Amino acid sequence: MVVCLVCTFFAWLLAAVVVWNVVRYIIELIPEGGSLHDRAVLITGCDTGFGRELAKKCVKNGFLVFAGCLTDQGATSLKEEMPDNPLLNTVPLDVSKDESVEKAAEYVKKNLGEHIPFRSSSNRDPNQTELWAVVNNAGIFSCYGPDDWCRMNDYKLALDVNCLGVIRVTQAFKRLVKAAHGRIVTVTSVNGRLSTPAAGPYVVSKFGAAAYMDCLRQELYNFNVKCCIVEPGIFRTPLLDETAMLKRVDHVWNQIDDETRAEYGVTFKDYFARMWNRTYISLSTTKLHYVVDNYYHALTARYPRHRYYCGWDAIFVYVPLSLLPTWWTDFVIRNLGKQEVLPACLETDKKVQ
Repeated sequence: MVVCLVCTFFAWLLAAVVVWNVVRYIIELIPEGGSLHDRAVLITGCDTGFGRELAKKCVKNGFLVFAGCLTDQGATSLKEEMPDNPLLNTVPLDVSKDESVEKAAEYVKKNLGEHIPFRSSSNRDPNQTELWAVVNNAGIFSCYGPDDWCRMNDYKLALDVNCLGVIRVTQAFKRLVKAAHGRIVTVTSVNGRLSTPAAGPYVVSKFGAAAYMDCLRQELYNFNVKCCIVEPGIFRTPLLDETAMLKRVDHVWNQIDDETRAEYGVTFKDYFARMWNRTYISLSTTKLHYVVDNYYHALTARYPRHRYYCGWDAIFVYVPLSLLPTWWTDFVIRNLGKQEVLPACLETDKKVQ
């Protein structure tokens, strides 16, 4: 009898989960009303990767796009891909610099036309282009290695781009988005919900950005502004290019003192670089559209998700691990990345024992 009741309970629970997901899927297919042609979107980090692909997709579908580019080369190459397209505006933008963000905000305001500080939906002018969304896409992986190898400058750089950059850009454009009752969309990472070793500066900055977005989502609810977080797994973009990752390891290794180098040893350093590169490459995917499509859904759906998980590793590894008890998560991560070579000082201790 008891077994029968338990089986019935789980059957109903499973049915409820299936029904809920079907209903949610149907609701999420409902598009936001109105034309995209009277809406603008600012996207940071459009030099390469996700930001660049999203900018192109938004332009093709009728958005007026302000594509923030860190480099002249990035801006020029993006324009060359979409020559003479009036919907594409490249904007010099370094999210780590107050002055750069302020200049970008002035440019956007000027090219949007006259700005009304805040309006209710009934007073909105349908003929005026409004800043519908800000997409905080710009990011950096400042260094890679154990915390013993990192310095404060590595943390400051990661925070200045990945966390404070998000805050800096959002505050500069938030009033415009509030006037449009629009969207603020920010990419964090699966590392913004689950810490992994050897990426301290990156993880800290992504947790900070996610916390800021959680705060904004609640604050801006009454302004009818929707705030979305996009959490990619491991994607093979220039940020996680194999050569770039090796350079990051060399960067931190070269800046540490002789005592720390002796503690870890060159053998461990070389093994660490090979192992983590191999791990990331094996887990990564080149299908950038997983992220770009989620970005676009957050911009165009009437009922966007609060969080988007991008990539099979995010859905089936990182998110479930983040929900487990801490000791269990630590055990899994330790064994997934089990090290065959230990730091030199620990290898010496083993031999002594």
